[in-house]
Amino acid sequence: MLNTQLYFDEIYANKDDPWGYEQRWYEQRKRHICLSVLLKPHYQQALEIGCSNGVFSEALAARCDQLLCLDGHFKAVDLARQRLAAYSHVEVQQAWVPTQLPHQSFDLIIVSEILYYLDTVALDEVMTWLNKHLIPGGTLLCCHWRHSIEGFELDGNLVHQHLQQLNLDHYLTVKDPDFLIDVWSNASINLAQQEGLV
Repeated sequence: MLNTQLYFDEIYANKDDPWGYEQRWYEQRKRHICLSVLLKPHYQQALEIGCSNGVFSEALAARCDQLLCLDGHFKAVDLARQRLAAYSHVEVQQAWVPTQLPHQSFDLIIVSEILYYLDTVALDEVMTWLNKHLIPGGTLLCCHWRHSIEGFELDGNLVHQHLQQLNLDHYLTVKDPDFLIDVWSNASINLAQQEGLV
């Protein structure tokens, strides 16, 4: 398996937006879909694992009272901090998954395009953490690219198959040809029930 640090050193070498988050309609559309399937209009304490340069974080910030954004690579963290500097309720930290995940719990956790860089042991550690740190009534959203990534053990399909073992209530799946989105809830009733529609 590739060395993750070296892999991201190469990805970010002389590039501030290596995946084209700002230019590609594919990325814009995926962000809109992720935001649209969240189960609440607003969250109190949110966590984004794998924030990269903060493009999605900026959109997510409007939906949260407090937002903590994590990324392992120093350049991604620097870029995200620059982008989000005007948002006093947003904090960006450098942290590697799963060893440096925070101790606090959250009512929204976003895990996007990061878990296929792990091996299955580390993925299990993340899942254990997720089961413990999503508060009652909270939402977990995971989104991953479905195509293979050369040099790594997992892909998005395998990651999301593994995530089905979470001890949370699975709410929905969006199965795009290119990416998967799964949403879990730490509540026992669906949105229509919560709003008295059924």
